[in-house]
Amino acid sequence: MNTQRYHESKQRGSPDFPLDYHYVDEHHNRYEMPYHWHEEIEILHVLRGSFALAVGQEIHMLKAGDVAYIASGCLHGGEPKDCVYECVVFDMRLLLKSNDHCKQYISEVLEGRIDITPHLMAGSKVTRHTIEPMFDALREQCDGYALITLGCLFQFVGEVYKYGAYTVRTAPYENENLNILRLKRVFELIENQYAEALSLRQLSMAVSMTPKYFCRFFKDATHRTPMDYIAYYRVEMACYTLATTSKSVTEVALDMGYADPNYFIRCFKKYKGITPGRYRQTLRLKSREADVPKNAAEAYLSPPVLPTPAGKGRIST
Repeated sequence: MNTQRYHESKQRGSPDFPLDYHYVDEHHNRYEMPYHWHEEIEILHVLRGSFALAVGQEIHMLKAGDVAYIASGCLHGGEPKDCVYECVVFDMRLLLKSNDHCKQYISEVLEGRIDITPHLMAGSKVTRHTIEPMFDALREQCDGYALITLGCLFQFVGEVYKYGAYTVRTAPYENENLNILRLKRVFELIENQYAEALSLRQLSMAVSMTPKYFCRFFKDATHRTPMDYIAYYRVEMACYTLATTSKSVTEVALDMGYADPNYFIRCFKKYKGITPGRYRQTLRLKSREADVPKNAAEAYLSPPVLPTPAGKGRIST
C-alpha cells in the first residue's frame, strides 16, 4: 500500500487516540515533503534549520522554534534545509469528547468558521505555552504523555482564541480556490501514474489548460516544471521503497518507471546527492544509531503507541 499519498486517508494512532507523532531529520526517508493533503489537522514544529512550507497559496519561511498549523484538507508541501522538524497529525474530533462549552469553540474550527493563523513565530505565547510542552512530551514519551498532549491541544485552541491567532472565514470550505482544486487534480494524477510515461499533454488536459499555460501555472505554484516535479516525486517514492523493503536498486528503478537502472541512479543522485545504494546504507546506519525518538527509517511509518485511556510570500495564481 502506498502510504505516501497526496491525499492521505489512513487511520491515525488508535481509534481512542487518533494522533500520529513524527520526528524527521535529514537522514529520514520522508525528509522532503511532496505536496499532499489529508482530512486531519497537522502541526509542524521546526527544531533546527529552516523549512520553506507552502500552505494553500502562501509560502511560509519557518525557522528554528517556529510552528505551522495546517488545516484539514489544505494542500501543503515543503523543502527543509539543514532541518530537523517534528509534527503531529491528528483528528480534531478527538477534542469534541468534552463538555458542550468546549465543543462550541472546537466546532468553529472544524466547520471552517475560523482559520487559525498558519505561521506561529518562535517564542510566541501560543507556542511557548502549548506547542512546545506538547512536543516535549511526545518526544520523550514520558508517563502520562497522552494526557499532556490532549491537555496541550485544548489549551492551544483556547489560546488561539485568547490571543486572536485566527481570522474569521468569509467563505465556507466548499468554495475552495479553483487553482488549488486544479493542483489537487494534477497531484492525484501524478500519484496514480508516476511510474508511467506521463506527458505534459496528459497533465494539462486533466485541468483543461493548454500545455504552455499549464507549465507556467504549475511552476508558479510549485517552483518546479511539471516534468521536474514528477522526477522529484519518483525519487521520493524510491527513498520510501529503499527504506522499507529489501528490493534491489534495479527492482526499485523498475517500480519507479525507469527502464534503465543507470539513468535512475543518475536521477536519484541529482536530487539526493548520493546513489540509491549509499542512501540505503546511510539510512540503516542512522537507524542503528538513532535513539530519539525512534528508528529513523521507521519513525514516520510507526508512530508511538499511545496509552488507550486515552516571513510570507504569495504564490502566483
